[in-house]
This record gives sequence, structure tokens and C-alpha cells, in this order.
Amino acid sequence: MKNRFFLLSVVLLVSISSFAQREPLSREEKDEKNAERMARVNAKNDYANFRKAIMALKQFDAERQKIPALRKSSKMPVKVVAVIDSNENDAESKTLMGYIRQDVGDNSTNMYEITWDRLKKAIVSVRRTQEAIDADRDQQDEQPEKATPRSHEKKVIKKKTDDDDDEPEEKPVKGKHKDDDEE
Repeated sequence: MKNRFFLLSVVLLVSISSFAQREPLSREEKDEKNAERMARVNAKNDYANFRKAIMALKQFDAERQKIPALRKSSKMPVKVVAVIDSNENDAESKTLMGYIRQDVGDNSTNMYEITWDRLKKAIVSVRRTQEAIDADRDQQDEQPEKATPRSHEKKVIKKKTDDDDDEPEEKPVKGKHKDDDEE
């Protein structure tokens, strides 16, 4: 018990003495520290604003509309997400790179490459990636061609005989006939 009390008092004295020795920061140091903090906050805000801008794009909506068809054809979970490519040198960089990424099961495809200008606080360019073009081409090749839809026309062909020369030929009729309803 005495050892615990002694240990507690030593730790308490050391912490108080270290706190008392802290020197107040000068005005320049405070301004420098505040500027660094603001730079970190602005960098985070750029990421959030960029992500919101990507999600507002019509290309993002078009990719999200493809999700049900992809789920049906692949039988795997499908997601379309906005991704921002970040690295350590982003603070010095004047632009950010982002992607609209489509995840089908374990396969990820960058569909669009997007550039964000940090000075303008806006998207500068949106372009389709070659990876996406190839994926769309492969998907079209895999889909069987749809058969042409059958029309409801019925052609009535009447054989000509000598007696039928006076009557005009019957033309194809669209839709249902009265006779079809009775059958």
C-alpha cells in the first residue's frame, strides 16, 4: 500500500512539474500552427467537395442506372462509387484526381477519370477511360443479339383463280381480327 501511494505521488509530481515548465507560444508560433491546421482542414474540405461533385455528375447517375442489369447478368453484387486518388504530396498539388469506379464482384473498373482544380474549386475534366471502353465492348459482345420483335401483322394470301380476277387483293391487316376473338 505504501509503495502504491509513493508511486502515485511521484507520478503526480512529475506530471505537475512538466506542465508547469511549458512555455507559452509566441505570436508567430501561434500563427504558424494555426496556418498548418487551416491547411489540413482545407485539404479535407477539398476531398469532401470533390466527392460531392462527382456524385452530382450525370455520368455517375448513368453508371448507377446500369446496376440492375449488371446484377442480373453477373449474379454478383454491383456497386458504383466515387473514388479520390490521394497521396502524400496532395497539399502542394493544385489538382486532385478521382474516378467513378464500378465494382462487379471482385472486379473493379474505373469508368471515368475526373480532375478537380483546387483553386477553382470545380471539376475541370471528365473523360471516359480506355478500361471502360473495353469493358463495354466486351459486354456487348457477350450479349446475344435480340431477335427482331414480331409484329402482329397477318398476311392473307389468296390464290388467284379465273373467278377472282374481278376482286381486289386483300392487304395485310395490323392488330387482331374479329375472327381471332372467337377462336
